[in-house]
Amino acid sequence: MKTLPLFLLLAAVVTSCSQSGSQANKNTDSLKTDVTSGSSDGCFLKTNGKDSVLLQLHIQDTSISGDLSYRYFEKDKNTGTISGSIRNNIIHAQYAFMSEGIQSTRPVVFKLQDDKAYEAVPDSINPEGIPVFTDNDAALKFDVEPLSKISCK
Repeated sequence: MKTLPLFLLLAAVVTSCSQSGSQANKNTDSLKTDVTSGSSDGCFLKTNGKDSVLLQLHIQDTSISGDLSYRYFEKDKNTGTISGSIRNNIIHAQYAFMSEGIQSTRPVVFKLQDDKAYEAVPDSINPEGIPVFTDNDAALKFDVEPLSKISCK
């Protein structure tokens, strides 16, 4: 009979320790959780052979800004800035960039999840060549190959 109270006490201690540890981990990385206040920075990179995409973000409350570069092998590179908003870890931004000597702007959408940034795939391209994304975040489709978090330079 003495082992039952000892077992219950041990189970309670183990349960309380594992709950407080998991709660602490949930609050340590602002890019893993829903960003709602404060500021944070993050850098993300995707490489595929000789192609790369680099995203550098600064998040202030619900506003984002940063730099975005697409470097595809044997193609003109696109380098520019992004600015927009973040809600429920979904970034909606305008990408202003220079390509082939021409200044352009187009929308971009990213989802931040588990130290990764997933770029949204447009639903269509309008007649001017601008990507079109749905307004419904739940219906967005994302690239299966994410950009992975790296240390910012």
